[in-house]
Amino acid sequence: MDTSNLLKQEVNQTLEDLHDFAKWKLIAVSSLAAAGLGLSKSEPQMPYWLLMFVPYACAYVDLNCYQYLLRILLIAKVLRRTQDDALLYQYEEQCEIYRKKGFFGLGIFAQLGSSLTFSAILPGFTLVRIAHDGTNIWLFVSALVAWLIGILLLFLCYRSFIKKSMLLDDNDLLPEKNLPDQTVTNFFFFKR
Repeated sequence: MDTSNLLKQEVNQTLEDLHDFAKWKLIAVSSLAAAGLGLSKSEPQMPYWLLMFVPYACAYVDLNCYQYLLRILLIAKVLRRTQDDALLYQYEEQCEIYRKKGFFGLGIFAQLGSSLTFSAILPGFTLVRIAHDGTNIWLFVSALVAWLIGILLLFLCYRSFIKKSMLLDDNDLLPEKNLPDQTVTNFFFFKR
């Protein structure tokens, strides 16, 4: 089996995994929502604080999806550089032109949009509920800070994906000296 076929199979498998991650995001958010809103009826008091984990669950799934999308972009770049199959080469060249014009950004928009929607509505409900119940102000402030950190995490994951996809566009494939070190400290492109 030739290498380009193996790479195409890798893209197909990665796309299947992306679809699975989208399902897992819905499962994770709905599970947290059901438990946090007391739909399980096992708790006498609703554990609203579980809803504060929604942005973190979304960020985890998004981060994995972004990683898979970067893998697909890299494989597409490799396929564009090899001209074993003329039709495949033309297809990848056309995809690159349209990708740069934003034609294929709908999935990324759906990914981030769903995360922001879930992360705004469900934890927002918790904040309103805590404020309405008149509970301790420190509980409200703690919940608000946890929620804001989760929203910030969503944007940092998205920012990292955009920067890395631009880096993938700008650099040649093999000269590793052009690529930055990918340690945990510069994951979000913070300076050391």
